[in-house]
Amino acid sequence: MKVFIIAGEPSGDELGGLLIKSLRKFLPDASFDGVGGVMMSENGLVSRFDMSELTLMGIAEILPKYLQLKRRILETAKAIINTKPDILITVDSPDFSLRVA
Repeated sequence: MKVFIIAGEPSGDELGGLLIKSLRKFLPDASFDGVGGVMMSENGLVSRFDMSELTLMGIAEILPKYLQLKRRILETAKAIINTKPDILITVDSPDFSLRVA
């Protein structure tokens, strides 16, 4: 089974890491692709880029990185289309995740 999972904040990385760890018990052959941080990667996620690129607060941080964020949204959406996962899980970062989904 192919699982694509997205988390963009430290708390989401923690939840995502625990979720991957739990899913591995029931789906030992599952592959995990997506966007996450250290904890998710330690549990088997192959992250497309570091989630720290999504951890932005306020317009002062977002505006200078708007084009980069837009590219990451398109890149992630294309990755989902190309990998054809069996399931897509979005943990947090709704401003990013809902645009991708």
